[in-house]
Amino acid sequence: MAQPQAQALEATGRPSIDGSELEKAKQAQHVETDAVSTFEDPVEAKKIIRKIDFRLIPLLMFLYTLTFLDRVNIGNARLWNLEKDLHMTGYDYNIVVLVFYIPYILLEIPSNIILNHVTPRYWIGFLTLGWGLSVTFAGFSKSFGGLLASRIFIGVFEAGMFPGCLFLIGSWYRRHELLTRMAWFMVSNDIAGSISGLLGAGLGSLNGLRGYSGWSWIFFVEGAVTCCAAVLAFFYLPPFPEDAQFLKPEEKEWVIRRLKLDEQRRKDNEKMTIGGVIRCIINWKILTSGVLYLAVCVTAYSLSVFQPTVLKTFGWSSLKSNLLTTPVRVVSGIISVCVGIWSDKVQRRGIFCVVGFSISIMGNLLVMLLKNGNLRYMGFYFASIGIYICQPLVIAWCTNQIVGTTKRGTLTAFAISCGQVGGIISAVVFPSKDGPQYVPGISTCIAFQAVGIMAAVNMWACAAWENRQRDMGKRDSRRQLSQDEQDKLGELHPDFRYTL
Repeated sequence: MAQPQAQALEATGRPSIDGSELEKAKQAQHVETDAVSTFEDPVEAKKIIRKIDFRLIPLLMFLYTLTFLDRVNIGNARLWNLEKDLHMTGYDYNIVVLVFYIPYILLEIPSNIILNHVTPRYWIGFLTLGWGLSVTFAGFSKSFGGLLASRIFIGVFEAGMFPGCLFLIGSWYRRHELLTRMAWFMVSNDIAGSISGLLGAGLGSLNGLRGYSGWSWIFFVEGAVTCCAAVLAFFYLPPFPEDAQFLKPEEKEWVIRRLKLDEQRRKDNEKMTIGGVIRCIINWKILTSGVLYLAVCVTAYSLSVFQPTVLKTFGWSSLKSNLLTTPVRVVSGIISVCVGIWSDKVQRRGIFCVVGFSISIMGNLLVMLLKNGNLRYMGFYFASIGIYICQPLVIAWCTNQIVGTTKRGTLTAFAISCGQVGGIISAVVFPSKDGPQYVPGISTCIAFQAVGIMAAVNMWACAAWENRQRDMGKRDSRRQLSQDEQDKLGELHPDFRYTL
């Protein structure tokens, strides 16, 4: 039988394969299948996920800690003669805080498009070096205009960092593994907030050393550390799963296969384009992500940038005001990660989002209405805990509701762009003249959090309704489409279920 088969193959113009070669090919395929199937064992699967975790999350956490630290250190620098040295008056400080967000908002989506077409370590390493140099040179500012220019460049380079990291994380994990990783990643906010207060106190105390004020030393040291971090990003940041070299071939195949199964008919090797991004933005889930993250960031940025200033109105010194921002961020970070793990375990998002916004509203009311400094300080704990529960949650929740590289890249960039509008709002609603209660600013935070609750309830209700329709078979007509058309349905496929 082997000879006729070989003759038949030769007749078709294809090379003949003898029995031994065919058997070897079958054995190789069998070995590969066995290697992939071993990872279905929970213990083996966990090892691969941990391997990805350790390679990806700590480095991104470190980079984002520096991102946030370099963004909000202006609040600490203000307490060390910044305005006096640069002859800033009136709203000058608020303008310096605000101008950062303009390039940040405009360049986030273009940055994710670039990231989708190049190796992540090249692009993110370049961005890290760019903003690190900008922060360093900010310490040499001699005028309000010089500081303003440096803040613009910080915004230009930081624009791609946050959405790029979230885009990369979202590419590696299944939907109900995502929030835990995003919560760990965004704990960088709390690490940065904690370190910022300590560094603000420590570096600011170098005031006068070599003729530079304390605010200059804050910028010098933090900017130099960021430049060094760019080298780490360039050499060690992993690529997207399809290009991963730190995994064995069978491990990479297993990771890609489980991602496809999780997202139901995910389109492979999809690249972001301007036209694709424009089409995605009108998706109601992506629009809702923008509203939710805007609601989060008005309060998050207010706490980060203006908390030391508010604490100083309690009659506390600059040193004490900087130091006492640290415990608030530590507690909120721990609780944020715990809630993220809990949410992934029960595969629910909406209830945690609503509760988080509600806790933060209560904390803001305490800060705004009470007179006693210690009780108002307690209010900062509630405000921070609630809002930092919501920050990773809303991004993970909205990412869970979509399928495809273009939608995921558009969502992370669009949501974060909307969040930076919250940074602009926070920059203008906390003028010094409103102290010590800062009623207009805190009222603005509460109003946006109320909007966040409404958006979360809307997402929750719409997702639950659509899941019921699919459970009743009312979307099964889509199964009559061709396989290629079904592959392009994404979250519209009748097998897909939205996260509640």
